[in-house]
Amino acid sequence: MYRIAVVEDEQVFADTLKGFLVSFEEESGVCFDTAIFRDGEDIVEAYHAQFDIILMDIQMRFMNGIDAAKEIRERDPAVLIMFITNAAEFAIKGYEVRAFDYLLKPLSYTVFSAKLRLALDSLPQKKEDTLLLNVADGVRRISIRRILYVESQGHTMYIVTKDGTETVHVKMSDLEKELAPYHFFRCNKGYLVNMDAVESVDSSDCIVAGHRVPISRRKRAEFMDYLTAII
Repeated sequence: MYRIAVVEDEQVFADTLKGFLVSFEEESGVCFDTAIFRDGEDIVEAYHAQFDIILMDIQMRFMNGIDAAKEIRERDPAVLIMFITNAAEFAIKGYEVRAFDYLLKPLSYTVFSAKLRLALDSLPQKKEDTLLLNVADGVRRISIRRILYVESQGHTMYIVTKDGTETVHVKMSDLEKELAPYHFFRCNKGYLVNMDAVESVDSSDCIVAGHRVPISRRKRAEFMDYLTAII
């Protein structure tokens, strides 16, 4: 999983970039953990070298992208910074902070995906995040990003994935701890759901790939807060 920050004060363009990233995930199988920031100040405030790539607008209201990048560089010499700008002449400033590339608005998906692929290729290779399971016939490794939800029935766990269901004997609390960094949430005593796979929510359940997963009344407010935070 690659960690990407989008720093963009225009809501429409931030939404466009997020949509481009989702399309890239679907086409390539690469998985992104994406965070959105509305200004350079916002990302600088709590920066601790947590991202692989930063897509940074140059012209922003409070702290422009160049100044934000200078502060980020003091803490993180490795992160790839790709500037976003309306005017090509601003791109030259990127050399001051060793920018990897720049994206010129308005941006097409074709150009974006090509430049993003180059950026990813320049990063150290990451192994796909997987979960190692002890199953009836031995040991199996499954892709975490393909897990939809986990259902507990007594001491038996049913791990429902995009490819089928795995049956394992393990504590729900252990799975919850292991999957927490990947946007999984315990929405009910017997269910652990991949929040990135949630399609919709009604009065009592969330819908995940056509499956209804119950949300307890006690957990509902926290569930909605979590879902809103990662959208």
